[in-house]
Amino acid sequence: MKKLLLMILVVLSTTGYAGIPHPAKYQWGFLEVPENYSCPGTQKLKIYWEKLKSSSNTPEAIVLINGGPGMSHESFHQATANGFKHDWFEPLRTHYDIYYFDQRGTGNSSPLEYINMIGRNYRTYGSADICRDIDELRKNVIKKKKIAVLGESYGGMVALRYATMFPDSVAKLIIHDSSPSNAYFTRMHVNFSNGLVNLDKIFPGVRQNMITSVSMFDNGQVTNAYGHSLTGNDFLTLCLPYTYSFEGQYIMALMAAQIVSEGRSDILDAILGSASSLKRNAKASYSSLPAILALVQTIEMLDTAAVNSAPDSAPWTKAWAMERIIQPRIDFRYDFSLDFFSGYNVINELGKIKAPTLIIVGETDFICPPAYAATMKSGIPNSRLLTVKNAAHGGFVEQHEYVLGKIRSFLLDLLPMEEPDVSTLQPGVSPERAIRVWIDGVARSGITVEFIKDKAE
Repeated sequence: MKKLLLMILVVLSTTGYAGIPHPAKYQWGFLEVPENYSCPGTQKLKIYWEKLKSSSNTPEAIVLINGGPGMSHESFHQATANGFKHDWFEPLRTHYDIYYFDQRGTGNSSPLEYINMIGRNYRTYGSADICRDIDELRKNVIKKKKIAVLGESYGGMVALRYATMFPDSVAKLIIHDSSPSNAYFTRMHVNFSNGLVNLDKIFPGVRQNMITSVSMFDNGQVTNAYGHSLTGNDFLTLCLPYTYSFEGQYIMALMAAQIVSEGRSDILDAILGSASSLKRNAKASYSSLPAILALVQTIEMLDTAAVNSAPDSAPWTKAWAMERIIQPRIDFRYDFSLDFFSGYNVINELGKIKAPTLIIVGETDFICPPAYAATMKSGIPNSRLLTVKNAAHGGFVEQHEYVLGKIRSFLLDLLPMEEPDVSTLQPGVSPERAIRVWIDGVARSGITVEFIKDKAE
């Protein structure tokens, strides 16, 4: 039986070199590190790093840690249809050298693939060893006693661990849309369903429309232009790419409302047209997951007992989570005989963090909801919390000027910025825009669409 293959908290993975506009502004290279820090004389890995050079003659250094797990740093480069534009965090160049790196097993760093996993020490690809790589970068490339650290999504989890493992090496810490434990993974269905409750305050009726839409799909009451047979769980999975951004959540609300009123949706037809190009024949339930993502989530996130003990919810149910999220990782664990699990949880270690800390969360973040940011705020001694309106899981993109201004003010100890005028969304959306936002979300969620069946199938 084919199962949906889904990657969570993933950012777009492309080749690192393709994103570098000109060496006048950038430097790049490789750092050699031991795969296993407990046995430094054994197998080595290459860690790719990249530096966006400061315009200051006496710059500080900041390390940016991208989301994932399992993706490269390219999400921090803003691309356009005509190629590279600039870095999302370029405003920090006035005072900082900005360092990016590809986490072990990703991007231009020494890759980890299914074909070479047998020759690798799978225990050494989690957040703790990524932190050791960062400290090697600090000592051998950056060559500073202290650095500022910014982590986004899974990168925020790494940043939290780095600040607890190496508290004297962090000058300032910024955690952006992240979680202090693996609860974001084990309670995913609850977080998504609760996210609709919060979103209902902004787009009234969206929660009930989503629940009704699921029921209509299961009862065969929804048609589409391609004749695909879709269940309620299929619909919820197609919605995942829309949950990453506030604009996407708005489009999802429009789609659900039209399904309830008409039994069909222009937006659904639009994304199904694009989705057909993503179909592939999967040999295993996890085969379209990058090996490094499957590995990190299996050794740090896959706490099946926590999933089983989590409450049920609607419309994203525990049954949906078990089938679409958990089972492929269980299959991966079994096929590769992975008997090692070290669940990610730094909640009880947050008090070790010495650096002033800025915690940023989108008001409608489904992935790492605001409650997680509140937990970090209460646990980190010298911390402040910024909740970004009209933003979900990516405020530095969705409210770019405002969020970057807040980050810059924090780093430079400037007066806080005024709250922004948040623009309202348009009452309608074109099919072209609906597709574009959905494809952007696919790049982050990494869904495959093997569940889509034509009538002939």
